Amino acid sequence: MPTVDPTRSHARLAFDGVAAEPLGTAGTALLERVLDRAAVLVAFEQVGGAQAALDMAREYATGRFAFGRPIASFQAIKHKLVDMYVGVELARSNAYYAAWALSTDAAELPVAAAAARVSATEAYFHAAKENIQTHGGMGFTWEFDCHLHYRRAKLTGLGLGSARRWKDLLITRLETRAG
Repeated sequence: MPTVDPTRSHARLAFDGVAAEPLGTAGTALLERVLDRAAVLVAFEQVGGAQAALDMAREYATGRFAFGRPIASFQAIKHKLVDMYVGVELARSNAYYAAWALSTDAAELPVAAAAARVSATEAYFHAAKENIQTHGGMGFTWEFDCHLHYRRAKLTGLGLGSARRWKDLLITRLETRAG
């Protein structure tokens, strides 16, 4: 199936007329556990993509000159790069914490996975979007790979559920833990 990211293959699976057995209430809990574990792994992919977008923007900004100096020296570009950096580091920290929770089967895994998912999704989309802006009009062309990160950020941000879903889940889990 065609998607916004041509570098990832997708397919539609249909199970028409196939015998199935409901998992019952255990199935919902099992599905949440699987999604939490997948969220941690995908968060690391998103952190890597966000870092790559940041690196691409920084490299372009330091090498592109306007008015006799690198555009990286302009305050607007500096702010973009710093905001991207902060988002990437926050997402990386949350992903490391979630990886610890996953590797030790800690009780904190549901909250840590949701936090990692939210911060990584937001960091990657923000970095991809600002990377395009840093490149200016060139960022929208096929001459640079900025659009590939943008597409990947959008697609991975929806793969296990939207950021809104994970934010709601994080809030619910924090409220449950506090109560």
